Amino acid sequence: MKISVIVPVYNSERYVERCIESIIAQEYQDWELILVDDGSIDSSLSILRKYEKQDSRINVIHQENAGPGIARNTGIEYATGDYIVFVDSDDRISANYFSLLSKKTEDVVFIDIDQVDENFHVLKTEYMSSYENLSKDALLRQQMTGKISWGGCRKAVKKEFLLNNKIRFSEHKIGEEAIYSFLILWRARSFSFIKGSVYEYVNRAGSQSDLPMDDPWGEVALALKKKILEMDLYKLYADTINAFITTAAIVSLDKMAIKYKYRVYLRLAKNRIRVFQKTIDLQYQIDFHNLDKKAIALYPFLKMRCVTPIFFISRLRWLHRNRKGR
Repeated sequence: MKISVIVPVYNSERYVERCIESIIAQEYQDWELILVDDGSIDSSLSILRKYEKQDSRINVIHQENAGPGIARNTGIEYATGDYIVFVDSDDRISANYFSLLSKKTEDVVFIDIDQVDENFHVLKTEYMSSYENLSKDALLRQQMTGKISWGGCRKAVKKEFLLNNKIRFSEHKIGEEAIYSFLILWRARSFSFIKGSVYEYVNRAGSQSDLPMDDPWGEVALALKKKILEMDLYKLYADTINAFITTAAIVSLDKMAIKYKYRVYLRLAKNRIRVFQKTIDLQYQIDFHNLDKKAIALYPFLKMRCVTPIFFISRLRWLHRNRKGR
């Protein structure tokens, strides 16, 4: 079985070599590495070309900057393996990852990952395998709302399955995996889990997921709603879409509380609540069962349009995390 590894690269000159080296060091050697340079303006491309010359399994593709989702889509078009694995350019994978994956036959394979700091000290482990006893519907809904992380690096997918179902990433700069993750689980005939962390996900200031956006999930939630309407599944998932729209609003209010001073926050937060009220579908309930704890705790303030408590709760949580990080 051949494994295609797709790594989107954008201005990653400080990190990409360690990422590539972790792939080269795999115990299982039947793989190809597709490095998609997404319009880097640093020395990333020259680093990628160096590795391409050293190993015939490595293929470098250069394109104008289009974002991580489009870069992954480019990689899918070039992939020739049986499974596709996505790795971010500042992350590393364990030497036994592909060996464990090579024993799998399911359409989708979830993996456990360690979230680490820039010195690779483990901050927490995401045990995706802890969800193995969930029904497909429960897993799907919790992934839709972000209660279970949806990131593309957290799962390997059969290439034939992606192509047959015409599944690709969206163009969003953040959250480009949301619709992709919904579609692969909805279409999957089978899925399984690799137990034990095989991936180190680096929490790094300035990374793609750390972009300073006031509302990173708002457009993504509405895009997923549109896709579900197109698929004629809205009645089935309307309550969970409401939950995702709720989560998106709370994520936005939380980010703005950390970013802005109180007076600016008040103005922006009130506007964000008006957007929430316009987009929530009052004909359906909110799927609280599949909301994460933070969203459940802050929802009453959102409902009452009371943004001051959210401001101070978010600030206190942020200060606590920073002190703990020291």
